[in-house]
Amino acid sequence: MRGAVFFAVPAVLLAAAPFGLSAFTLAVLTLGLTYGLFAYGLDLAWGRAGMLSIGHAAFFGLGAYAVALAEKHQWPLAVALLSALVAGAMIALVIARIGLASAVPDAPLILLTLGVGLLLQKAATSFTPVTGGPNGLTVSDPGVVTTYYRTLVVAAVVVGLGSWLVRSRFGAQLIAAARNPERAEQTGIDTVRVRTIAFVVSATVSTIAGTLYAPVAGLVSPPVFGLALSTSVLVWLAVGGRESVLGPFLAAVVLTAGQQLIGSSWQSWYLLGLAAVFILVVQVLPGGVAGAVRGWLRRGRAAVTLPRVRHRPRVVSATDEPALVLQGISKSFGPVRVLDGVDLTVTPGRCVCLIGPNGAGKSTLLAVVAGQLAADAGTLRLFGRDAAALPVHARVRLGLGRMFQIPSVIAELSPADNIRLARLGAPAEIELPEAYQDLAADDNTVAGSLALADRRRLELAMVLSGAPRLVLLDEPAAGLGPDDARRLVSALRDVIANTGCAMLVVEHDMDIVRGLADDVAALHHGRVIAHGSMDEVVADAAVRQAYLGAS
Repeated sequence: MRGAVFFAVPAVLLAAAPFGLSAFTLAVLTLGLTYGLFAYGLDLAWGRAGMLSIGHAAFFGLGAYAVALAEKHQWPLAVALLSALVAGAMIALVIARIGLASAVPDAPLILLTLGVGLLLQKAATSFTPVTGGPNGLTVSDPGVVTTYYRTLVVAAVVVGLGSWLVRSRFGAQLIAAARNPERAEQTGIDTVRVRTIAFVVSATVSTIAGTLYAPVAGLVSPPVFGLALSTSVLVWLAVGGRESVLGPFLAAVVLTAGQQLIGSSWQSWYLLGLAAVFILVVQVLPGGVAGAVRGWLRRGRAAVTLPRVRHRPRVVSATDEPALVLQGISKSFGPVRVLDGVDLTVTPGRCVCLIGPNGAGKSTLLAVVAGQLAADAGTLRLFGRDAAALPVHARVRLGLGRMFQIPSVIAELSPADNIRLARLGAPAEIELPEAYQDLAADDNTVAGSLALADRRRLELAMVLSGAPRLVLLDEPAAGLGPDDARRLVSALRDVIANTGCAMLVVEHDMDIVRGLADDVAALHHGRVIAHGSMDEVVADAAVRQAYLGAS
């Protein structure tokens, strides 16, 4: 109810604006709304998907020039607008795919968006017969009031659709993909696909904003693609606040009004003040005005909440095959051969612990099984299916779960929302054991503030919520005290007993291995040198020589 009132009041005021404002003020407000929609579009990429774009004006300019070119050359407006939207979406798709393929996506995204903007600006300047060159093209205005209401209606529709998207299952996936891609993949989310879609939608919204800008400005010229506008929209969004609806619009309207009212004689001072405000906000209010208000209203609770969406179970085929079969798995990093023909089988209901000295290849083997590293040679089968070429999220959907050496959760969400996220694509609605019910009901704590043992419990609860058939664990007791470690071992044994899942565990602590393992596999120089019970492996001469340092 409070949220409805929060949006209803601005809506009524905006609808009544033409009855109380002068023509000049209404025109400034209209321009501010177009810039606000532009900032909202950028927010879908930077704020929601975590993809920083320095040259987002490239998409804004495409929309503006589509309107100007249609009027200048008597082209059908619908065809010109559709062409601009398709072109913007295709450019965004290519940029996102290239950027997300990089280990550090921000760098290629920044360079590519900036490069596309400069290229389009150069084209607009050079093709004078078509674009009007440096002088640009004029666009007729159907009237201040008509233009205002058209801008308001289109902006409202676009924001409504955008709000529906971010409150959907896709929005929940996007929250995880932007904040912790590694954990998001471990819940079965295709993070590249989700973030790519968000970037394409962002570009499309920005292009629509550009189409609204053309009749308001009355002139479309090459600087509409330029770095100055791209920088300005970053400032508007940073000041207003990311992951907000009203924040970008409010900042864009206020700052645009300031720029228009100050006039050309004070522009240098305005720019200096704007830069100072930007620096101040980044240092003092990194979440912008909207983020500060949101944090104050929630008073210590998680500022980010997961959309409430229905569980949609995925279909998992039952099989009598082993959970994991490795044959001849090899992996090299340059001249160093880390895995050298590993053979290993893990069957349902049993826990296999990997032991071995540092550098034996244990964590590398776990990463190969999880899909984070690709093996150079060998066969990898999960539940009877060849999984060597499957990405991480696809292996998770087969029934793979993973816990990391450092507990990996979505730190900004509450424990309850972390567990809801893990349940989104689970094959069944899992009722967690009593030991995890406190976490499943905790909507008031930020997961990142939990103690290490509780974060480990939360990570295990997330893995269990996905109904895994094989769980990978990399030193699960790392950093825990003796009591917490014993409780974790007991919890893992209970998981195996109650669910029948298999486990593959990397562990150095022999007490934990003895309490947890049904079978032990010893690795040395990337090979399994012994496999059997704990007592058999420890007594093996090769293990004593390689692992225990005895002859």
